[in-house]
Amino acid sequence: MALTKTGGQYREELKALAAGLPFKVITRPEFRRPAGCPPPVRQKRTYMSPDSNMQAVGRFLIERGTVELLTPESTLALFTEIHWCATQIRLLSRRHMKSSAQWREAGVAARKLISQIEAAEEELFIANRRLVVSCIKPYFWIGQVWLGDFLQEGSKALSNAIRKFDFTRGTPFYVYAQKAVQNRLRNYFRDHVRSGSIGMRPSREMLALKEILDAWPKDRGEPPDDALLANLTGMTEERVAKIRPYVRQLEHQPGPPVSLDAMFADNESNLYDIVEDSEAEEASHAAQRSEIWTAVERLPARSKLIMRLRFIEGRTLEETGAMLNLTRARIKQIQDDALRKLRQMLRRGVVNPRM
Repeated sequence: MALTKTGGQYREELKALAAGLPFKVITRPEFRRPAGCPPPVRQKRTYMSPDSNMQAVGRFLIERGTVELLTPESTLALFTEIHWCATQIRLLSRRHMKSSAQWREAGVAARKLISQIEAAEEELFIANRRLVVSCIKPYFWIGQVWLGDFLQEGSKALSNAIRKFDFTRGTPFYVYAQKAVQNRLRNYFRDHVRSGSIGMRPSREMLALKEILDAWPKDRGEPPDDALLANLTGMTEERVAKIRPYVRQLEHQPGPPVSLDAMFADNESNLYDIVEDSEAEEASHAAQRSEIWTAVERLPARSKLIMRLRFIEGRTLEETGAMLNLTRARIKQIQDDALRKLRQMLRRGVVNPRM
């Protein structure tokens, strides 16, 4: 027999639903009116079948259908719809209802509002997908293998921009989303270049700019500004300002990996002979010693103390007995008993904490 939920359970679910909304709280007078829901903006989608030869960008643009660009009025209406629904869910979670049936009806209404929010979000996302592709164009040179990852990062940034955008400030959403996508792609590209995952292939302009920056004497003080670099290279200041960050990334790019077997010019030694640490302990010995002292930690407190005094600090039996106020024979007896227990634990391969 199925168990029915109580009013408290419905109330907690509704409160959790309201607390999990990713949108900031925006209050407007029309949001509290009973009939204040703005009319939904939904465009008719055109669906296309992807071709087997279609690249990642083409598949991204036709996925889940295509729509026309949104007008500023339609964009504002969609954001108003999203935040109106979010406000209604928060208001439902704060109401005081007497019966579980009322709480159940409120939960059903809240889930309908969530579905309406998701539909409006998807409408905004699909209509602004071209923005993601436009921001990825400077990275087309990295090849089709990486474009899929960049499209995914750009999509995440666009979705996050939709949820964080404050439409009451008057900033166009296109400008806000473009900055968000560009920043995320720039950070993603920089992290992979620094790790060596993406190898940069510098252009002629980058090499020319880097040559001047490398040859710039240190005694001249600060590095040249964009205007001076533009005069020296024959490029425009805007082009220099755009290329200069990539030159800095090129300077921090790690070099290609070198094999330890690579021979030097004398052909008598390799890289392994130079970087080898002759004083380093072998891994097998280190693992064995770690296992032994892990077992020592399982011994009684007095036995563990005696083992550390004897085998780590190098104390004699007489010195250890004087520190613990015990005879030399008693210290030897406790030490032998501890060693016997250690052999049993290591032989079985099981460390018994009660031993």
